[in-house]
Amino acid sequence: MDMDTPDTAAPAPFPAPAPPPAAPAPVRRSPLAGGITLTLAVAGIAIGAVAWWRAAADGAASSAVATEIALARTDVDGLRRAVELERRDREQLRQRLADAENVNKTLREEVLGVSERARVLEDAISNLADKRLSGHDAMLLNEAETVLLLAQQRFELFNDAAAAARAYRLADSALALLQDPAFATVRETLAVELRGLEQMNQPTEAAALAELAALRTQVARLPLAAALDRQAAGSDTKLWRVLGQFVRITRTGPGGGAVADPALLRNYVGLELRAAELALLERKEPELDAALDRAQAQIRDGFAANDAAVAQALESIRRLRTMTTPTAPPPALGATLKELRNLRAAQSSQTPARADGAGSS
Repeated sequence: MDMDTPDTAAPAPFPAPAPPPAAPAPVRRSPLAGGITLTLAVAGIAIGAVAWWRAAADGAASSAVATEIALARTDVDGLRRAVELERRDREQLRQRLADAENVNKTLREEVLGVSERARVLEDAISNLADKRLSGHDAMLLNEAETVLLLAQQRFELFNDAAAAARAYRLADSALALLQDPAFATVRETLAVELRGLEQMNQPTEAAALAELAALRTQVARLPLAAALDRQAAGSDTKLWRVLGQFVRITRTGPGGGAVADPALLRNYVGLELRAAELALLERKEPELDAALDRAQAQIRDGFAANDAAVAQALESIRRLRTMTTPTAPPPALGATLKELRNLRAAQSSQTPARADGAGSS
């Protein structure tokens, strides 16, 4: 700082104020210019209003469009999520279908295995059923054959048609239980022979046999003749028993020879009645009449003729003579048995042939 310069400078003087401008002179305006200006102002205001209205309408439309766009975006998002869920569901269904297909394949294989086992089981059951039926039928056929053979022998030996008919009915019952229909003809043949047995005069024969049995029982209680009674009384002595071992005394009457021993007489009459039964069963009328004649003579000569029991016994013998026996020849049995044996032989020959055919197949 210069030493000659004072520390404080003197302030500069302010400039003088400028004089105010002069007011412009008023301009004279025409009425046409004012109307044009007013019209332009009104037009500007209208254009502004229209622009504002357009701007407001565009803003509202933009807001609606934005809202719609937002809603559409929301719907699109929902559809996208729904599509995603559908895709997941389809994947799950595809997986389930694959699992179900695997399960079905496994079940199909198991069903095929079970079907094969069932077929094998059916074959085994069929074989067992065939064996059971064959054993069952064989047992029934053996029973029928045995009963028919017994009936034939019974009829041939004793001419017992009633017993033979019962045996034939038993055989028919056994044949009715057979499973094989091939033996139906055997039952028809059996029915024919059974009718022949039933047509025989069995009631008369049975009554005659019952009469002979009652007569045998009655002979044991018939009173002896007077001479035999005295002889029986004397034979109780010791001397008669000793002499009886060496001496036999008989007497001859009008009916022929009579037995002197009372016990032997009763046994003899019983044997004659037995012979009459046998002749009746064998349907031999001459032997039957001869046996009845001998029994009648022994009863008349050996027992008390005036006794009521003896008279009843003689009446029984006369009644036996009146009982008629069938004059027709008895039927020849054996056709059913022969047919049954032929069928069994034919089936036995066919069974090995079927077995060979099954083994070769």
